[in-house]
Amino acid sequence: MNKKQVCAICTVIAVFLIYTLPYLILKKSCIISSWDNLDSYFIWYKVLAKYGWWVPLDFKIPEFLNGLSRNVFHSELIFQVAIFKFLTPFKAYITIDIAGRIIGFTGMYLLLKDFFLQKEKDNPFFISCVSLCFAFIPNYLTLTFLTILGQPLWLWAFLNIRKGNLKYYNWLIITLIPFCVNFELITPFFLIFTGCIWLYDLIKTKKTNPVFLLSILYCAFISLITIYRFIYLTFFDKTFVSHRIDWSIVQIQRLSQYPFFQSIWYGIVFNIKNFGEHCSHAANNLIMFPVVMFSIIYSAYKKEKKYIIPILSIFGIMVIISTVYGIFFHYKPFQEFLDNTPFLKQFQLSRFYFLLPMLWVIIFSISLEFIKNIFSRFGKYIVYLLIFSQIVYLFTINPYYSKTVLRKDLNKYDYTYESYLAEKQFEEIKNFINLPQNEYIIAVIGELPFNVPSYNGFNSINGYFNLYSKEHKSKLNKLNEKLIHKNPMYELLLVYWGHQQLIYWDENYFDTNIMREMGVKYLFSDRKIVQKENSKVKLLKIFPPKNKSNGYTVFVYELLK
Repeated sequence: MNKKQVCAICTVIAVFLIYTLPYLILKKSCIISSWDNLDSYFIWYKVLAKYGWWVPLDFKIPEFLNGLSRNVFHSELIFQVAIFKFLTPFKAYITIDIAGRIIGFTGMYLLLKDFFLQKEKDNPFFISCVSLCFAFIPNYLTLTFLTILGQPLWLWAFLNIRKGNLKYYNWLIITLIPFCVNFELITPFFLIFTGCIWLYDLIKTKKTNPVFLLSILYCAFISLITIYRFIYLTFFDKTFVSHRIDWSIVQIQRLSQYPFFQSIWYGIVFNIKNFGEHCSHAANNLIMFPVVMFSIIYSAYKKEKKYIIPILSIFGIMVIISTVYGIFFHYKPFQEFLDNTPFLKQFQLSRFYFLLPMLWVIIFSISLEFIKNIFSRFGKYIVYLLIFSQIVYLFTINPYYSKTVLRKDLNKYDYTYESYLAEKQFEEIKNFINLPQNEYIIAVIGELPFNVPSYNGFNSINGYFNLYSKEHKSKLNKLNEKLIHKNPMYELLLVYWGHQQLIYWDENYFDTNIMREMGVKYLFSDRKIVQKENSKVKLLKIFPPKNKSNGYTVFVYELLK
């Protein structure tokens, strides 16, 4: 093992150790992002694990929406679902986060070494440092596991098969990764992307490369197995109609609709100059974007074809993805077409943007190689300074690390893991009510984290779910009818989107009769409810947070007859 390899290994270990220190030292006192993370996937998977690894297709989860079909969630074949059955929730979360980043690093290292930075094969330190820029992207959707972080390894295996390397590990990778991703977020888009590579080869070489095509089709087939519950729900369960049938892209995006070219321009600026979607960005706005733009301009000026061609090709793909994004989210005529095509409006065509983090790091690595080689005297120092700055930047914007360690940009909604789930607080509430939890139903009022009561064993009529029945949504909207008419924004939130069913803090805006019809006995609110003169709700007790500086108060009301 030479000096460069030793430096590379030590650097990687050191960066990973720095990242994991808050987990090791603070444990459940860490601040972990709740948005589309603790508030949803985490709680869903923990509650599912309560009922065993596998349950029948007709099984209902009583904690969710007074009996939500098991089939609306990812199947037990998915790693990030299954692991909650075998580890405690916190250990499962840490395992998914750290394992995902290790696989992300490994995949990017192999992809760059074998396909994009082949001239740097003897410089593992350089490739390792660049790969760390991918391993520590924010990845706010931690519990989607390899949805973003697994893409380089996935692509590496496909490109190996494409060039005739049919060794077992390539087939093993394209077999296993579908069991570690969220199908609806990446699988169709990644396989279309891979299919475009096959189509490019066909046009360029006039050769079909049947094994490469077979590998893509094989991966698609395996991916369908992982979503067998969704397939059953969609095509065989005649009793289920999705709440998404009410979706209206036109209405959801009505505040940000532009003419055609302005829509495209917005998509390009948002995803390339800025950092793009919150859930899938590579922190490209501060360092990556200027470096890539400099490399495009300077390599064109120097006529360095070996750099300008790959850089422009990848940049072109990113522009196409951003164009699709802009048209989908901001061009009204296209949105109207989607609204009139029920299947397409429930399938977000814009999600090719989940490919952007991988593409950003690839184009960044090629740009750095260009800078290192074109400025022979001082280029490598500039490159390592840029990489170091990017890694520091990644740590400062990662909510888990920056808010816990740096205490940066904290607000009242930044709870620690322990305070957010409030297990001791809800145990007190359960003991105060002093009835078996399966004998009563609650409603969550206001901004109290929707699914936390369900995490703690309470059966609730509302929550945060990306798929449930239209029948239940109709009941909740009837309950909220006055609120929906109160303000167009509530109509947008509750009718045209509908994932989160807010019940307002004012008794004048929700129907207690419908609540009783739905079996509700108690209301849990994060603040005092404004009551009518002849109120049908009675405040029983206020439960303050266990951690006075970090948590929320729960007001427990009884629904009177």
